[in-house]
Amino acid sequence: MRKGSEPPTGTVARVISVFRAVVEAREDVSVAELTETLGLPRPTVHRLLDLLAKEDMVEPDPATRRWGPTAECQRLGALLAARRDLVKLARPVMAEVVGRSQEACLLGVYLPRRREMIYAAEHTSPNPLSYRIELNSPVPVNWGASGRSILAFLSDDEIEAILAERAPAPVSGEKAPTASVLRRELESIRQTGFAFSRGQKIVGSRGIAAPILGADGIAVGSLTLTIPEMRFREEAKEQLAEMVMNGAAKLSTMLGHQVPRAASI
Repeated sequence: MRKGSEPPTGTVARVISVFRAVVEAREDVSVAELTETLGLPRPTVHRLLDLLAKEDMVEPDPATRRWGPTAECQRLGALLAARRDLVKLARPVMAEVVGRSQEACLLGVYLPRRREMIYAAEHTSPNPLSYRIELNSPVPVNWGASGRSILAFLSDDEIEAILAERAPAPVSGEKAPTASVLRRELESIRQTGFAFSRGQKIVGSRGIAAPILGADGIAVGSLTLTIPEMRFREEAKEQLAEMVMNGAAKLSTMLGHQVPRAASI
């Protein structure tokens, strides 16, 4: 908020205005400065800062008593920036995959706090029959090639937590497979490098997906081809999978992931 404008009204608006002022400041800011900038009473600014501090968004410097963003706040900002950057990086790669396969390509992004994923971007197929995908709507990762290719490359603790939740199929409501069955499938995905599914998230579709890995080897998302059942040919699956894996590998490399070199004999 700029000086001279009306002070915000309502608790949510006031909390956001204080949060924005702290984040946008070039350096840590004092309560007096916030009071002057926002046109709010000093006790109100104190109370709103305390609310934000309880949520680990801002914190005071014990020495100067000036307020700044927390490490958690900066982590969330980095996640948002990374997601936006990943979409930008992915678009030409997705276009290349679609150009080669002639099928629709989806970018999935994993949401660690929710233990779910979203489709953050799509590149449609040039073929007349295709699917309309809802973007930015959270869906489980224990279903579909797009989700299971991510799940297979998460940490062991994360995998076990997701298996314990047993989220049902988003389309049919079908119960999740047992943890032992899914663990075997995840191991197979790790061995082959891609996941394959039949209509688990999109009715009448076939999905082929590969994980996008960060520098630490943990999945941050997936690249997926969605193919109408009537157009899918089993004999083409390996070739399509190779296209998807190559695209995902390009993005993983851009994010700092290095494929381990085979040991010399």
